Amino acid sequence: MTTMDVTQQDLLQAVERLRPVLEHHRAQAESERRLADAVVSAMKEEGLFRALTPAEYGGSEVAWPSFLRAVEKLAGIDASAAWIMANVASGGVQAAFMPDAGAREVFGGGHLTAGSVIPAGRAVPVSGGYRVTGRWPLTSGCYHAAWLGGNCLVFEGQAPRMNAHGAPDFTVAFFPSSDVKIIDTWHSTGMRGTGSADIAVEDVFVPEHRTFPLFTAGSRFDRPLFRLGIDVSFFSSLTCVGLGIARAAVDSFVELAGKKTPTLSQTGLAARPTVHAEVARAEATLQSARSYLFDVADEMWATLSAGSRVPEELEARRRLSCVNAAEACERVVDAMYRLGGVTSIYSGHALDRCLRDVHTVNQHLAVSPVWWEKTGQYYFGLGLGMP
Repeated sequence: MTTMDVTQQDLLQAVERLRPVLEHHRAQAESERRLADAVVSAMKEEGLFRALTPAEYGGSEVAWPSFLRAVEKLAGIDASAAWIMANVASGGVQAAFMPDAGAREVFGGGHLTAGSVIPAGRAVPVSGGYRVTGRWPLTSGCYHAAWLGGNCLVFEGQAPRMNAHGAPDFTVAFFPSSDVKIIDTWHSTGMRGTGSADIAVEDVFVPEHRTFPLFTAGSRFDRPLFRLGIDVSFFSSLTCVGLGIARAAVDSFVELAGKKTPTLSQTGLAARPTVHAEVARAEATLQSARSYLFDVADEMWATLSAGSRVPEELEARRRLSCVNAAEACERVVDAMYRLGGVTSIYSGHALDRCLRDVHTVNQHLAVSPVWWEKTGQYYFGLGLGMP
Protein backbone atom coordinates (compact mmCIF):
# COMPACT_ATOMS: atom_id res chain seq x y z
CA MET A 1 0.00 0.00 0.00
CA THR A 2 0.96 3.64 -0.33
CA THR A 3 0.01 6.80 1.52
CA MET A 4 -2.96 7.09 -0.87
CA ASP A 5 -4.29 3.77 0.40
CA VAL A 6 -4.31 4.47 4.15
CA THR A 7 -6.08 7.63 5.26
CA GLN A 8 -6.09 9.31 8.65
CA GLN A 9 -9.59 8.00 9.19
CA ASP A 10 -8.40 4.47 8.46
CA LEU A 11 -5.73 4.78 11.14
CA LEU A 12 -8.06 6.25 13.74
CA GLN A 13 -10.63 3.54 13.09
CA ALA A 14 -7.94 0.89 13.45
CA VAL A 15 -6.98 2.35 16.82
CA GLU A 16 -10.58 2.35 17.97
CA ARG A 17 -10.95 -1.32 16.99
CA LEU A 18 -8.07 -2.08 19.33
CA ARG A 19 -9.77 -0.53 22.36
CA PRO A 20 -11.37 -3.74 23.76
CA VAL A 21 -8.17 -5.80 23.62
CA LEU A 22 -6.09 -2.96 25.07
CA GLU A 23 -8.44 -2.42 27.98
CA HIS A 24 -8.74 -6.15 28.63
CA HIS A 25 -4.96 -6.64 28.85
CA ARG A 26 -3.97 -3.34 30.52
CA ALA A 27 -3.49 -4.79 34.02
CA GLN A 28 -1.51 -7.69 32.58
CA ALA A 29 0.85 -5.29 30.82
CA GLU A 30 1.39 -3.32 34.03
CA SER A 31 2.12 -6.50 35.97
CA GLU A 32 4.34 -8.22 33.40
CA ARG A 33 6.03 -4.95 32.37
CA ARG A 34 5.50 -5.58 28.67
CA LEU A 35 2.55 -5.63 26.29
CA ALA A 36 0.54 -8.82 26.14
CA ASP A 37 1.15 -10.96 23.07
CA ALA A 38 -2.52 -10.59 22.17
CA VAL A 39 -2.15 -6.79 22.07
CA VAL A 40 0.97 -6.93 19.91
CA SER A 41 -0.71 -9.38 17.53
CA ALA A 42 -3.77 -7.15 17.23
CA MET A 43 -1.67 -4.04 16.58
CA LYS A 44 0.36 -5.92 14.00
CA GLU A 45 -2.78 -7.15 12.26
CA GLU A 46 -4.06 -3.57 12.01
CA GLY A 47 -0.80 -2.57 10.31
CA LEU A 48 0.16 0.06 12.89
CA PHE A 49 3.78 -1.04 13.18
CA ARG A 50 4.39 -0.67 9.44
CA ALA A 51 2.74 2.70 8.98
CA LEU A 52 6.02 4.51 8.21
CA THR A 53 7.95 1.71 6.50
CA PRO A 54 8.66 2.32 2.79
CA ALA A 55 6.12 0.79 0.45
CA GLU A 56 8.94 -1.17 -1.20
CA TYR A 57 9.18 -3.28 1.96
CA GLY A 58 5.49 -3.75 2.63
CA GLY A 59 4.82 -0.57 4.58
CA SER A 60 1.83 1.72 4.14
CA GLU A 61 3.98 4.88 4.20
CA VAL A 62 1.17 7.03 5.57
CA ALA A 63 1.08 10.81 5.77
CA TRP A 64 3.15 11.79 8.79
CA PRO A 65 0.60 14.10 10.52
CA SER A 66 -2.00 11.33 10.23
CA PHE A 67 0.37 8.95 11.97
CA LEU A 68 0.96 11.45 14.79
CA ARG A 69 -2.77 11.80 15.37
CA ALA A 70 -3.14 8.01 15.52
CA VAL A 71 -0.39 7.80 18.15
CA GLU A 72 -2.17 10.47 20.19
CA LYS A 73 -5.49 8.63 20.01
CA LEU A 74 -3.92 5.30 20.93
CA ALA A 75 -2.15 6.90 23.91
CA GLY A 76 -5.53 8.05 25.21
CA ILE A 77 -6.46 4.37 25.49
CA ASP A 78 -3.10 2.83 26.43
CA ALA A 79 0.05 4.92 26.62
CA SER A 80 2.42 1.94 26.60
CA ALA A 81 0.88 0.56 23.41
CA ALA A 82 1.17 4.00 21.80
CA TRP A 83 4.81 4.26 22.85
CA ILE A 84 5.56 0.92 21.20
CA MET A 85 3.66 1.98 18.08
CA ALA A 86 5.65 5.23 17.92
CA ASN A 87 8.97 3.45 18.42
CA VAL A 88 8.45 0.51 16.10
CA ALA A 89 6.72 2.42 13.30
CA SER A 90 9.24 5.28 13.39
CA GLY A 91 11.98 2.67 13.25
CA GLY A 92 10.60 1.60 9.90
CA VAL A 93 11.87 4.86 8.41
CA GLN A 94 15.40 3.45 8.80
CA ALA A 95 14.74 1.08 5.88
CA ALA A 96 15.10 4.05 3.54
CA PHE A 97 18.58 4.82 4.86
CA MET A 98 20.20 1.38 4.84
CA PRO A 99 21.23 -0.78 1.87
CA ASP A 100 18.38 -2.46 0.02
CA ALA A 101 19.54 -5.97 0.95
CA GLY A 102 19.53 -5.13 4.65
CA ALA A 103 16.21 -3.30 4.46
CA ARG A 104 14.58 -6.32 2.81
CA GLU A 105 16.04 -8.67 5.39
CA VAL A 106 15.14 -6.63 8.46
CA PHE A 107 11.99 -4.77 7.44
CA GLY A 108 10.66 -6.73 4.48
CA GLY A 109 9.32 -9.75 6.31
CA GLY A 110 6.65 -8.04 8.37
CA HIS A 111 8.53 -8.71 11.59
CA LEU A 112 8.72 -6.29 14.50
CA THR A 113 11.92 -4.37 15.10
CA ALA A 114 13.20 -2.57 18.18
CA GLY A 115 16.36 -0.69 18.92
CA SER A 116 18.27 2.12 20.56
CA VAL A 117 20.01 5.19 19.17
CA ILE A 118 22.12 5.48 22.33
CA PRO A 119 25.71 4.93 21.12
CA ALA A 120 26.43 2.13 23.56
CA GLY A 121 28.00 -0.36 21.16
CA ARG A 122 31.49 -0.89 19.81
CA ALA A 123 31.78 -1.89 16.14
CA VAL A 124 35.11 -3.13 14.77
CA PRO A 125 35.41 -3.31 10.96
CA VAL A 126 36.19 -6.76 9.56
CA SER A 127 35.90 -8.27 6.10
CA GLY A 128 32.29 -7.89 4.95
CA GLY A 129 31.00 -6.01 7.97
CA TYR A 130 31.62 -5.47 11.68
CA ARG A 131 32.07 -7.37 14.89
CA VAL A 132 29.86 -5.72 17.48
CA THR A 133 29.76 -5.77 21.26
CA GLY A 134 27.45 -3.58 23.31
CA ARG A 135 24.66 -3.14 25.79
CA TRP A 136 21.82 -0.74 25.09
CA PRO A 137 19.29 0.44 27.70
CA LEU A 138 15.66 1.43 27.23
CA THR A 139 14.95 -0.78 24.22
CA SER A 140 11.17 -0.46 24.08
CA GLY A 141 9.39 -3.45 22.59
CA CYS A 142 12.47 -5.68 22.65
CA TYR A 143 10.55 -8.73 23.94
CA HIS A 144 8.42 -8.82 20.79
CA ALA A 145 11.07 -7.97 18.18
CA ALA A 146 12.54 -10.36 15.63
CA TRP A 147 15.26 -7.82 14.78
CA LEU A 148 17.00 -5.43 17.15
CA GLY A 149 19.25 -2.51 16.34
CA GLY A 150 21.90 -0.69 18.30
CA ASN A 151 23.88 2.46 17.63
CA CYS A 152 27.64 1.82 17.73
CA LEU A 153 30.82 3.83 17.75
CA VAL A 154 33.14 2.46 15.06
CA PHE A 155 36.68 1.73 16.22
CA GLU A 156 39.91 1.30 14.31
CA GLY A 157 42.32 -0.29 16.72
CA GLN A 158 41.87 1.38 20.07
CA ALA A 159 40.68 4.72 18.70
CA PRO A 160 37.29 5.80 17.38
CA ARG A 161 37.14 6.16 13.60
CA MET A 162 36.38 9.62 12.25
CA ASN A 163 33.95 10.17 9.37
CA ALA A 164 34.40 12.48 6.37
CA HIS A 165 33.16 15.43 8.48
CA GLY A 166 35.83 14.89 11.13
CA ALA A 167 33.33 13.62 13.69
CA PRO A 168 33.18 10.20 15.38
CA ASP A 169 31.75 7.55 13.06
CA PHE A 170 28.52 6.02 14.37
CA THR A 171 26.71 3.15 12.71
CA VAL A 172 23.43 1.40 13.50
CA ALA A 173 23.74 -2.39 13.36
CA PHE A 174 20.81 -4.84 13.25
CA PHE A 175 20.87 -8.26 14.89
CA PRO A 176 18.44 -11.19 14.77
CA SER A 177 16.86 -11.74 18.16
CA SER A 178 18.72 -15.06 18.46
CA ASP A 179 21.99 -13.09 18.77
CA VAL A 180 20.65 -10.78 21.49
CA LYS A 181 20.39 -11.18 25.25
CA ILE A 182 17.54 -9.29 26.95
CA ILE A 183 18.38 -8.09 30.46
CA ASP A 184 15.36 -7.44 32.69
CA THR A 185 15.99 -3.90 33.91
CA TRP A 186 12.58 -2.31 33.29
CA HIS A 187 11.31 -1.51 36.80
CA SER A 188 9.89 1.96 36.20
CA THR A 189 7.63 4.63 37.63
CA GLY A 190 5.28 4.54 34.66
CA MET A 191 4.94 3.27 31.08
CA ARG A 192 5.41 -0.17 32.56
CA GLY A 193 3.88 -2.00 29.62
CA THR A 194 6.60 -0.87 27.21
CA GLY A 195 9.04 -3.59 28.22
CA SER A 196 11.94 -1.16 27.80
CA ALA A 197 14.65 -3.53 28.99
CA ASP A 198 18.37 -3.57 28.16
CA ILE A 199 19.67 -5.61 25.24
CA ALA A 200 23.23 -6.88 24.78
CA VAL A 201 25.38 -8.61 22.18
CA GLU A 202 28.88 -10.02 22.54
CA ASP A 203 31.27 -10.12 19.56
CA VAL A 204 28.50 -10.65 16.99
CA PHE A 205 29.28 -10.43 13.29
CA VAL A 206 26.99 -8.00 11.43
CA PRO A 207 27.22 -7.85 7.63
CA GLU A 208 27.67 -4.39 6.22
CA HIS A 209 24.31 -4.45 4.46
CA ARG A 210 22.63 -4.58 7.89
CA THR A 211 24.24 -1.33 9.00
CA PHE A 212 24.05 2.35 8.13
CA PRO A 213 25.72 5.53 9.46
CA LEU A 214 23.06 7.12 11.64
CA PHE A 215 24.03 10.77 11.33
CA THR A 216 25.35 10.92 7.76
CA ALA A 217 23.26 8.46 5.72
CA GLY A 218 20.94 9.86 3.08
CA SER A 219 17.59 8.42 2.10
CA ARG A 220 17.45 6.26 -1.01
CA PHE A 221 13.90 7.48 -1.62
CA ASP A 222 13.16 11.09 -2.47
CA ARG A 223 9.69 11.16 -0.94
CA PRO A 224 8.22 13.40 1.79
CA LEU A 225 8.34 10.89 4.64
CA PHE A 226 12.02 10.15 4.12
CA ARG A 227 13.07 13.73 3.51
CA LEU A 228 11.65 14.33 6.98
CA GLY A 229 14.45 12.31 8.60
CA ILE A 230 14.67 9.64 11.29
CA ASP A 231 15.10 11.85 14.35
CA VAL A 232 12.28 14.26 13.51
CA SER A 233 9.82 11.42 12.95
CA PHE A 234 10.90 9.61 16.11
CA PHE A 235 10.91 12.54 18.54
CA SER A 236 7.62 14.03 17.37
CA SER A 237 5.91 10.64 17.53
CA LEU A 238 6.95 10.14 21.14
CA THR A 239 5.69 13.62 22.05
CA CYS A 240 2.20 12.70 20.88
CA VAL A 241 2.03 10.00 23.55
CA GLY A 242 1.93 12.77 26.15
CA LEU A 243 -0.96 14.45 24.36
CA GLY A 244 -2.99 11.25 24.61
CA ILE A 245 -2.17 10.81 28.29
CA ALA A 246 -3.28 14.35 29.09
CA ARG A 247 -6.51 13.86 27.15
CA ALA A 248 -7.20 10.69 29.15
CA ALA A 249 -6.49 12.50 32.43
CA VAL A 250 -9.02 15.26 31.77
CA ASP A 251 -11.67 12.81 30.61
CA SER A 252 -11.05 10.52 33.60
CA PHE A 253 -11.34 13.37 36.07
CA VAL A 254 -14.58 14.66 34.54
CA GLU A 255 -16.02 11.16 34.80
CA LEU A 256 -14.84 10.87 38.41
CA ALA A 257 -16.22 14.30 39.34
CA GLY A 258 -19.66 13.32 38.16
CA LYS A 259 -19.75 10.50 40.71
CA LYS A 260 -17.80 11.86 43.68
CA THR A 261 -18.80 13.96 46.67
CA PRO A 262 -15.69 14.64 48.75
CA THR A 263 -15.57 13.70 52.43
CA LEU A 264 -17.32 16.19 54.76
CA SER A 265 -18.80 17.97 51.75
CA GLN A 266 -22.40 18.34 50.65
CA THR A 267 -21.41 19.44 47.15
CA GLY A 268 -20.35 17.02 44.47
CA LEU A 269 -17.11 17.74 42.61
CA ALA A 270 -18.94 18.30 39.35
CA ALA A 271 -20.98 21.14 40.90
CA ARG A 272 -18.04 23.20 42.14
CA PRO A 273 -17.19 26.40 40.23
CA THR A 274 -13.51 26.03 41.13
CA VAL A 275 -13.49 22.61 39.48
CA HIS A 276 -15.20 24.03 36.40
CA ALA A 277 -12.50 26.69 36.14
CA GLU A 278 -9.63 24.24 36.60
CA VAL A 279 -10.95 21.88 33.94
CA ALA A 280 -11.43 24.82 31.57
CA ARG A 281 -7.83 25.89 32.15
CA ALA A 282 -6.65 22.33 31.54
CA GLU A 283 -8.61 22.15 28.30
CA ALA A 284 -7.19 25.45 27.09
CA THR A 285 -3.66 24.38 27.99
CA LEU A 286 -3.97 21.02 26.27
CA GLN A 287 -5.78 22.25 23.19
CA SER A 288 -3.34 25.12 22.70
CA ALA A 289 -0.30 22.84 22.92
CA ARG A 290 -1.93 20.28 20.66
CA SER A 291 -2.86 22.88 18.03
CA TYR A 292 0.68 24.27 18.01
CA LEU A 293 2.21 20.84 17.49
CA PHE A 294 -0.16 19.76 14.72
CA ASP A 295 -0.07 23.14 12.97
CA VAL A 296 3.70 22.76 12.72
CA ALA A 297 3.46 19.11 11.65
CA ASP A 298 0.93 19.95 8.94
CA GLU A 299 3.09 22.81 7.67
CA MET A 300 6.18 20.59 7.60
CA TRP A 301 4.29 17.92 5.67
CA ALA A 302 2.99 20.46 3.16
CA THR A 303 6.53 21.76 2.67
CA LEU A 304 7.93 18.27 2.11
CA SER A 305 5.05 17.27 -0.15
CA ALA A 306 5.79 20.29 -2.34
CA GLY A 307 9.28 18.92 -2.89
CA SER A 308 11.08 21.34 -0.59
CA ARG A 309 13.32 20.77 2.39
CA VAL A 310 12.25 21.90 5.85
CA PRO A 311 13.84 25.28 6.64
CA GLU A 312 15.60 25.80 9.96
CA GLU A 313 12.93 28.22 11.13
CA LEU A 314 10.27 25.53 10.77
CA GLU A 315 12.44 22.90 12.45
CA ALA A 316 12.94 25.34 15.33
CA ARG A 317 9.17 25.60 15.72
CA ARG A 318 8.81 21.83 15.61
CA ARG A 319 11.25 21.44 18.50
CA LEU A 320 9.50 24.13 20.48
CA SER A 321 6.10 22.60 19.81
CA CYS A 322 7.32 19.29 21.22
CA VAL A 323 8.91 20.56 24.42
CA ASN A 324 5.98 22.95 24.94
CA ALA A 325 3.51 20.09 24.54
CA ALA A 326 5.41 17.94 27.01
CA GLU A 327 5.36 20.60 29.72
CA ALA A 328 1.74 21.47 29.03
CA CYS A 329 0.65 17.85 29.27
CA GLU A 330 2.47 17.43 32.57
CA ARG A 331 0.70 20.48 34.02
CA VAL A 332 -2.67 19.19 32.86
CA VAL A 333 -2.18 15.73 34.33
CA ASP A 334 -0.84 17.09 37.61
CA ALA A 335 -3.86 19.38 37.94
CA MET A 336 -6.38 16.61 37.26
CA TYR A 337 -4.61 14.25 39.66
CA ARG A 338 -4.74 16.84 42.44
CA LEU A 339 -8.42 17.60 41.83
CA GLY A 340 -9.19 13.90 42.13
CA GLY A 341 -8.16 13.92 45.78
CA VAL A 342 -7.48 10.64 47.56
CA THR A 343 -9.18 8.69 44.78
CA SER A 344 -6.28 9.50 42.45
CA ILE A 345 -3.64 7.83 44.61
CA TYR A 346 -4.86 4.26 44.31
CA SER A 347 -2.97 1.89 42.09
CA GLY A 348 -5.08 0.96 39.11
CA HIS A 349 -7.01 4.22 38.95
CA ALA A 350 -6.73 6.03 35.62
CA LEU A 351 -5.38 9.23 37.20
CA ASP A 352 -2.66 7.33 39.04
CA ARG A 353 -1.62 5.70 35.77
CA CYS A 354 -1.73 9.01 33.87
CA LEU A 355 0.45 10.71 36.48
CA ARG A 356 3.07 7.96 36.43
CA ASP A 357 3.02 7.68 32.66
CA VAL A 358 3.33 11.37 31.79
CA HIS A 359 6.22 11.91 34.19
CA THR A 360 8.00 8.87 32.78
CA VAL A 361 7.48 10.00 29.17
CA ASN A 362 8.80 13.44 30.00
CA GLN A 363 12.14 12.06 31.16
CA HIS A 364 12.95 11.17 27.54
CA LEU A 365 15.44 13.18 25.51
CA ALA A 366 12.75 13.82 22.89
CA VAL A 367 11.06 16.32 25.20
CA SER A 368 13.92 17.29 27.50
CA PRO A 369 13.97 20.89 28.77
CA VAL A 370 17.39 21.17 27.12
CA TRP A 371 15.54 21.87 23.84
CA TRP A 372 14.44 25.27 25.15
CA GLU A 373 18.08 26.29 25.33
CA LYS A 374 19.27 24.52 22.20
CA THR A 375 16.41 25.88 20.13
CA GLY A 376 16.35 29.32 21.69
CA GLN A 377 19.91 29.96 20.55
CA TYR A 378 18.64 29.87 16.96
CA TYR A 379 16.86 33.17 17.53
CA PHE A 380 20.20 34.76 18.41
CA GLY A 381 21.85 33.66 15.17
CA LEU A 382 23.68 30.71 16.75
CA GLY A 383 22.00 27.95 14.76
CA LEU A 384 20.08 24.94 16.02
CA GLY A 385 22.02 23.23 18.77
CA MET A 386 22.08 19.59 19.79
CA PRO A 387 21.91 18.37 23.42
